[in-house]
Amino acid sequence: MTCKNPYIIGRCDEIDRLIADALKWSDTDPKLGAHLAAYISVLIVGIFEDCIENLVAVRVKKANDPEIHNYITRIIDQRFRNPDYQKISTMLFDFSDEYRASFKSKITPNGKEADSLQSLVDNKNALAHTGIASLTLTIGDVQSYYQHSMIILQELEQILCNA
Repeated sequence: MTCKNPYIIGRCDEIDRLIADALKWSDTDPKLGAHLAAYISVLIVGIFEDCIENLVAVRVKKANDPEIHNYITRIIDQRFRNPDYQKISTMLFDFSDEYRASFKSKITPNGKEADSLQSLVDNKNALAHTGIASLTLTIGDVQSYYQHSMIILQELEQILCNA
């Protein structure tokens, strides 16, 4: 299963190209690789926030009520940062318990998808709050975390856009 939303496809293509370039560039310079891995993990988390907000906006648009659409998208934009399993699950519950139950049936709290997304968020926060002194993340790690966490975006698209 892959995402069908053109916006998400475009944003994920950005990540794919950057990871491919970073893998080449880091072959000769491991320190550069560590810096690129940190940068890309921050970028991925931001893109996930953006893509989830986009999926919510697509879902809310189905109500055909511009004021409700504006309100919900602004609230999500203000409150939804560092998307982890719990925040995503809570957001879905705010729509309906059925949405949350569907998500939890496909994505488990301690599964590789949720853990991978959490690793990206944790690395982003570590970089922001402790700096570059503890950079141990590799491009390969980031690529793996990204690939596993993409399943979360795919499931969210199924839940929100096929409702």
